[in-house]
Parts: sequence; structure tokens; C-alpha cells
Amino acid sequence: MTPAPPGSNSVLRRITMVDVASAEAALAAGAEALAVTGVLPPGCLADLRARWPDRAVHLTLDGPDDPGLDGMLVVRPDGLLLRDARSGRDVAALGARLAVHEALHGLPDGACAILAAIRHPLGLLDARSFVGASPRLAGLGLDNHPSGDGYAGDQARCLVRLAAAAADVPAFALV
Repeated sequence: MTPAPPGSNSVLRRITMVDVASAEAALAAGAEALAVTGVLPPGCLADLRARWPDRAVHLTLDGPDDPGLDGMLVVRPDGLLLRDARSGRDVAALGARLAVHEALHGLPDGACAILAAIRHPLGLLDARSFVGASPRLAGLGLDNHPSGDGYAGDQARCLVRLAAAAADVPAFALV
């Protein structure tokens, strides 16, 4: 994901959520970036990168303690999408786990970025906690927030964009 200019709070990316079977079709249809759920078969990420080198492919985690992280760094994704991030503490905890995994896999510290997606209202109420949570934080967005459209949805999107601007990372939209 391309970093935003300092102080930018605009939505820079639309990240398409897909399962492994739909990843190639989503990229062929023009998806800017992917957040792939499930386990990637060996060579899948390398094939996607070879065909679409300008598109980012992130893998999804359901929380900072998701056991799926153990096999994810082996394929070297562009980053991880932390779903249902409830505060900056979740991002910090995942960042600490990533540091250990990177060391074990011979990757440089900080090689894997974190995109945090807020779903729970507690995440919105504590949105400012994402500021300074981790240097790995590369974006902040909503994870299919139940407020949806209308006034509550507008307010949720505004809070996320403000928190992203304060954290000096781009806001993103999951589609």
C-alpha cells in the first residue's frame, strides 16, 4: 500500500475482501488491492504478484492472537489485515508477534505492515488509540461496520478518517 502524504486523511485505497478461490478473478476485474481470507496454496501469492505486480495482496487475521499467523509470513504478503481491531493495543500486540515471526523467518524487522479494520463500536470509541500504536500501522478502515449507510455510518467513517489522519496513515474502504 502506498503511504499517504503526511496529514492526508483521504481514502487512498479500496481493498477488496476475497477468498483464495476468488483472488485472481478480483485482480482481473480491476481490484486495487486484496485482503485474502483463508490459507494460500504454495506459489499462489508469487503467481498473483507475477501477473499483477502493481497490486497489493494482504492476508487477513481475525485478531491479534489468530493462530493463522504462524504460516502467513512464509508466503511474504504485502501486509496483514487485522479484522475487528478494537484498539491500538491490538495493533501493538500483533506488531510484537510479527517481530518474533520475522526474526524466526529471517525477514527484516518491520517487513510486514498492518492494516487495521475496525468493526466493533469499541474500536470506534477508542479510535484515537491507533495513533502511535505501531510503526507497522499502514492504514485504518472499517470492517463491514454494522452501522452501514445513513447518519451512523457517516459518523463511523468520519471517525476512522480522523483517526487515520492523526496516525498519519491512509484510510481505506473494504469492499
